[in-house]
Amino acid sequence: MKKINKLKFGIPGWTFREPLEELFRKAGYDFRIDERASSIYIDDADIDCFFGRAKELTPLIKREILDGGIVSRATLAEAKTKLIELENLGPLNPVWGETKVVLAVPAKSKIKSLKDLNGKKIITRVPEITKNFLRKNRVSAVIEFSDGANEAKVPSFADALVEFSNTGATLKSYDLKILAVLMKDSMVISASQKSLKNKWKREKIENLAMLLKGARLAQEMAGLMLHASNDMMEEVLKVLPALKKPTVTYLRGENWFDVLTVANKKEIRKLIPRLKKIGCTDIVEFPLNKVVL
Repeated sequence: MKKINKLKFGIPGWTFREPLEELFRKAGYDFRIDERASSIYIDDADIDCFFGRAKELTPLIKREILDGGIVSRATLAEAKTKLIELENLGPLNPVWGETKVVLAVPAKSKIKSLKDLNGKKIITRVPEITKNFLRKNRVSAVIEFSDGANEAKVPSFADALVEFSNTGATLKSYDLKILAVLMKDSMVISASQKSLKNKWKREKIENLAMLLKGARLAQEMAGLMLHASNDMMEEVLKVLPALKKPTVTYLRGENWFDVLTVANKKEIRKLIPRLKKIGCTDIVEFPLNKVVL
């Protein structure tokens, strides 16, 4: 009997359900997460998706129960494992912005530097990352694992905490200040070394990673088309950013060109007024599904 190939791929839930569904749709998949049943439908019979908590996935990939999955760099560091990172997706939800692992203390604390943490108690959900950071900085402190709303436990139960932070708003609401940034976190597509030694699995997961990365880039970028005369082109090309170079097509029978490029959405909102001021016409911004570099 012919062996049936399957790629066992881990998907982090519950917080990431909506951004992941959007990401996979942009990558070209019919993809739906059923949180109640903890199951996933994907219209690719070669992929079995496992739905679990983000911190569960790294150990499962490490033990080769899963071939790969979407995990955070922080969970990789916490598990002290050397899985292969195929693509960096950044924050799955662009609105959240960059996530950092930070060390924070009460704003009115006498702790002003890392040295002041000697002999103090630090609570955290990432004790290994915390230990490594303190070891590198030659600080000796008591580290205690604590999950949940750790911000509310300082200073009553600990002198400091190590926690994930996006905007820092939650820390400020508890009158906590950031003393140090331990690492920048992001979501990555990772795989076990054993899976990548299998030719079929390697190609399958690399193609999936490429499509998801392309879809992720497209969330932050947009296409831009415009018409510019020959006299404008030098100035237009100076202000246009591009992945490489913009595509310029001569309009037959006219002294005008059709210009096509791709740029970051935040850049485009500044570009359009500048291009209009130069004299460009028929400026069109359009969405993208994938940007594959």
